[in-house]
Amino acid sequence: MINRCAVLLAFLSLSIGAEAIGQSVDTPEAVRDLAQRAAPYAIVEYCGALGYRRADYYLFVLGQNNRAGLLLIRQQGGSDPVIVDADTSFFPFTDNQEPALDRPILDGVEVLLRKRNGAKEGHGPREYATPTREVSFVGEAIDRIVYPICGFRLESDSTCQILRRLRTGPAIEVEPRTAPPGSIIVSPTRFFAFGPVYIGHAGIVGSDGSIHSADGQLGGAWTKDVPVSGWLKEFSGNNGCYAFVLRAPGQAGAQNN
Repeated sequence: MINRCAVLLAFLSLSIGAEAIGQSVDTPEAVRDLAQRAAPYAIVEYCGALGYRRADYYLFVLGQNNRAGLLLIRQQGGSDPVIVDADTSFFPFTDNQEPALDRPILDGVEVLLRKRNGAKEGHGPREYATPTREVSFVGEAIDRIVYPICGFRLESDSTCQILRRLRTGPAIEVEPRTAPPGSIIVSPTRFFAFGPVYIGHAGIVGSDGSIHSADGQLGGAWTKDVPVSGWLKEFSGNNGCYAFVLRAPGQAGAQNN
């Protein structure tokens, strides 16, 4: 009941739009400029705004190459806007496993994403179209491959959460350059309050040494990406690269449903 009330309150406070950046009359120029400046090589899509405790929060979807991510900007009073969160998925938890943002904000963001994705349903491949809150599907695609084999799920499309799950779950960290086929490789999203934002990614090393991952621009379609060397060239400088081999079922720490 409390959660439903929170969703309702957040929904009532929304100012929802689904326009491309630069075309929205709802978004202050300083907010639009920060979003574009923070991710200059990305397609920046404005998804709407919500108000909470005398501050306004503006949600954007970022698309770059085969990646998709979320960007949340806060502006309070006449102060400069700041980036409060960014990742490849709905903002989950902090390093202390607490919600990244207050619940009404999270509920409001979820409403905005569901409305945005619902409006886009049918514009992509039918098997990948979805009205859910996700935009990247990087963890979901990996789970479809690894769960039947080892019984472990990442249960998140957030690159930061995926890295945390691998470090604390039934996995052994290995050197990305020499990661064997079947290894999960992840480069977590990084951001700074006034930019830039570096959208992360995650995938599985294939038998030929190439990375297989979800394509955020194709609704999560499973695609063959660059070789490991290309991945390292793209991500190691700003995001960092980490690779993990999952332990066999039955070993310590294995997770089963």
